[in-house]
Amino acid sequence: MTDVLMFPGQGSQHPGMGVELFDRYPRLCERANEVVGYSLTDLCRSDRGGALDRTAHTQPAVYLVSCLAYLDHVDRVGEEGVGVLVGHSAGLYAALFAAGVVDLEGGLEIVARRGELMQAVEGGGMLAVIGPDAAEVDRVLARLDCFDVDVANYNGPDQVVLSATAERLADLRPRLEREGHRCVPLPVSGAFHSRHMEPCRRELVRFLLDREFAEPRRPVVSSTTGQVVGSARLLEEMAFQLVRPVRWWQTVAHLARAGATAFHEIGPGTVLTDLTRKILGGVPPRAERRV
Repeated sequence: MTDVLMFPGQGSQHPGMGVELFDRYPRLCERANEVVGYSLTDLCRSDRGGALDRTAHTQPAVYLVSCLAYLDHVDRVGEEGVGVLVGHSAGLYAALFAAGVVDLEGGLEIVARRGELMQAVEGGGMLAVIGPDAAEVDRVLARLDCFDVDVANYNGPDQVVLSATAERLADLRPRLEREGHRCVPLPVSGAFHSRHMEPCRRELVRFLLDREFAEPRRPVVSSTTGQVVGSARLLEEMAFQLVRPVRWWQTVAHLARAGATAFHEIGPGTVLTDLTRKILGGVPPRAERRV
């Protein structure tokens, strides 16, 4: 039996996340606040002015809470309960922390820079396409001659997320709705996980080039390729993840076929638990509901 620990990314944040963990790990929280130059813990507690939903703040906040949730998980069940690690988009970095590739501060520095770069890319948007035929959206896009629209997330057989310019998505939405799809615009400033993030990818590579990373102590599976991320391909995974789709649906199905029998969500919310339950045909994965 193989246990999979799943780490969520942007979209799992909510006010109050992590409050029961901050008092357990005060020194780590203090160091995290020093790294970003403001109080992540206060942001998570109260979210004044909606700052928690700004990408530059969201990603480091979710990372910190996920890392603390992982430490809490290990404190309670031990490291023998840690098997394969996988993160959804920015959740990769909490998975790398759990694998010993980065320490909390080093990973937070990367995530904070990643969030800043992504927030700076403007003019784009993301559109969730929901419904029983969502998995066929690639064919629909081709039929509508929408070759400038990228699939950003394959979250499940009934949920796919598109990325493109804001104008293109505004034009595309009613056309998809006429095809019978339910469309939900996402509250983001850019076309994440698409060709439009190429400038961000280049800047992140420059930021990462002089950094050193430890060898993973346990397998980390990419949610863009479904493959184990070795140290030789780590920089590529971090950078190209920005311009490639998150293939959560395919990754979970692959892990299940490879023998994974328990999926634990480590971090805020139950977004991945809900997605994974649908992918696995209603079999409920286990969620660490402590944040």
